[in-house]
Amino acid sequence: MAAKMAKLVAVPCALACTSISVYAATEEGSKTHPIKPNQLPIYCAPPLKSKYIEEQPGRLQMGFSTLRKAASRYVKWTMDAYVFVKNGIMDSVQFGKDTYVYLKNPPPEFLPKVGVITISGLSGIVLARKGMGVFFPCFRYHLVDCIPHL
Repeated sequence: MAAKMAKLVAVPCALACTSISVYAATEEGSKTHPIKPNQLPIYCAPPLKSKYIEEQPGRLQMGFSTLRKAASRYVKWTMDAYVFVKNGIMDSVQFGKDTYVYLKNPPPEFLPKVGVITISGLSGIVLARKGMGVFFPCFRYHLVDCIPHL
């Protein structure tokens, strides 16, 4: 087994170290003379007779193209929705941070205003549950009965 491995490794190494001469065969005969690599046709410019022909797309390419065009509007819609939601979330987070900073250091007239609004709202809820219309008693009945007739 080791001998086979040694042969497999030795042969490519030996070939890499050897130099090989390249000879060009002519139509006249088999005169052997070495040529330089820059004389080989792969290193030369292509002949002027060649022209570029546009490849026609096949059925598979046409199918992928149709699928891509059909899906592109949905992908764009999804990307727009993502940007819209992302911007909304970022705005909400920034609003929360700004509110936290504002409530951390409130101005002096802020707390009395909040107290008045909270007390009046809670008293309105309590009075509404009891069925007492203190501020606008005419809304409990018909509005027409509260308007004086001329």
